[in-house]
Amino acid sequence: IKQGTITLNSNYDLTYASADLTIGKKSITITAAAKSKTYGEADPALTYSVTTGALIGTDAFTGSLTRDAGEAFGTYGIKQGTVALNSNYTLSYVDALLTIAKKSITITAAAKSKTYGDTDPALTYSITTGALIGTDAFTGSLTRDAGEAFGTYGIKQGTVALNSNYTLS
Repeated sequence: IKQGTITLNSNYDLTYASADLTIGKKSITITAAAKSKTYGEADPALTYSVTTGALIGTDAFTGSLTRDAGEAFGTYGIKQGTVALNSNYTLSYVDALLTIAKKSITITAAAKSKTYGDTDPALTYSITTGALIGTDAFTGSLTRDAGEAFGTYGIKQGTVALNSNYTLS
């Protein structure tokens, strides 16, 4: 801190002892917004809000958030990534989660018929809601209620299954 324009009349000898003005860093806290998506979809934009403090003048954040790697059903941490401020600030970060939900798939068994005494036809199904992602594939086979006499027998899901990224109906 300088003397500036402080003076006294000529009856005095003015001696000035300087001091320092210390400007501390401003504290800013940002909080990531929790996000979600369904298995196989693109990530939503990762966003945050300022929850404590405010930027001064034209100061601005730079960089972007990141998330833990993975595309399977589950939760993944949203991280600060490269989000930063200039050296006038102390930046604190509160994380959140990206949740990947299971994808819904519905299959419908195809109606089949045979004549008494014949072998069963192949039991088949089609996907009626949803679509598989990438190289994901069904495993297992359909079954039918037991019986060989004239009549109608229900076709069941049997062992048809998908990996844990799906809800299969």
